[in-house]
Amino acid sequence: MSHLDQPERTTVWRATVLKKCSTFAFTSAFLFLCASTHAAEEADPFADVEEKPTEQAQKPQSWTEKLFSENFALRKELMSEFGTTGKSHSASRQSAGFEIQKKFSTETKTILGLDFQGRLVRRDGFVGSMNDLEGRNRPRWFFEYHNAYADLYDLAGSVGSVNARIGRFYVPFGLNLATDTHGTILQLSNERNFGFERDWYTGFWGILSDDLRYDVYYLAGSGYAAKFKGQSGLGAARVSLANKYQSEDGLEAGLAVIGGQRIDPEATMRSPAVMADAGMNNIVNTLRAGVDGRYRIAASSGTFTWTSEVGGGRDKPDAVVTQLHQLDYLRASRRWGLSAQYRWFWQDMRRDQRLVGQNAPSSTDSSFFGEATWYFSNDVSASNLHWIKLNCEYQLARQTGDKNVIWTLQYYRYW
Repeated sequence: MSHLDQPERTTVWRATVLKKCSTFAFTSAFLFLCASTHAAEEADPFADVEEKPTEQAQKPQSWTEKLFSENFALRKELMSEFGTTGKSHSASRQSAGFEIQKKFSTETKTILGLDFQGRLVRRDGFVGSMNDLEGRNRPRWFFEYHNAYADLYDLAGSVGSVNARIGRFYVPFGLNLATDTHGTILQLSNERNFGFERDWYTGFWGILSDDLRYDVYYLAGSGYAAKFKGQSGLGAARVSLANKYQSEDGLEAGLAVIGGQRIDPEATMRSPAVMADAGMNNIVNTLRAGVDGRYRIAASSGTFTWTSEVGGGRDKPDAVVTQLHQLDYLRASRRWGLSAQYRWFWQDMRRDQRLVGQNAPSSTDSSFFGEATWYFSNDVSASNLHWIKLNCEYQLARQTGDKNVIWTLQYYRYW
């Protein structure tokens, strides 16, 4: 090849290189474009995430909707009871009732609680069962009210220290404040002690310290109906162990004192001296002091509970002493239980000197009770109760009237 051919060969080489570079650049651009298109077509991982919708304002409730929906409970009750002394003397009591519980609250606390409990009762006969002493003089059909009170919470001080109550509830003496005997056959001491277990009153209750709580009230002293016939009423105070002792140790205990005047026709009928002091309106000058306690202990087979109430004082001018002791056993399955109770009421019956020739009645009322219960439902919170009870009262001594053996069969449901 001659020297003149060299430039032509160089030109050919350059053209070849440029062609290959152009091809490479075009291919790279094409591949990049394809890759970009594929990436754009892939699903967006956040495509299904929607923007949080704005909250719609809730429809405001009417006052009736708030009243019957917020912190509102309506409980129903059925009871059928038959009693007999075995001497062709029997009685029955059938009832249907209800309980309304309502609490009013703010966003931070409860300010007011209401409770009303009543039942419509039909009675046929009367045998003196311990849970129906009020029924002695009632008509065949009668609507009874039991609880009817309002609680005002946290009126002053720290939470739970000062609360107020007004209305009708258990007499604040003994264990009745902490024991619902509305449906049971076995009762505590107050019905026999004062002539009524509930009264109309107002006062304060709350936490006294980490270990103690208190109840201080003024009572009308009239029992079932709120009435004043010249009586001064009753003042009552009770100091008891805080709730933590019950939940942690199974222990309840208290000390109580009550004094003033009450209306009690039964007390005047028992004692000539009390009748002479009470006057035409049966106003009894009253003083009582008492101690009470309850202890629960769990065993492998069930729970044993011992209850005691002991008190003393005066129905002027008679001295009075009372005691009640009760043992309960509840099977671990909560399906059945057994109970035994002994109660003793002593009164120093003084023959009034103005009633010449009249002998004083016997000084003692005492009875022994045995009871067996089968539970269909026995909720721990007592909001669902369903049972059949068979109860026997063996009267050991009577201040007035004959001694009897009273058998009572009861069906009860509360839900």
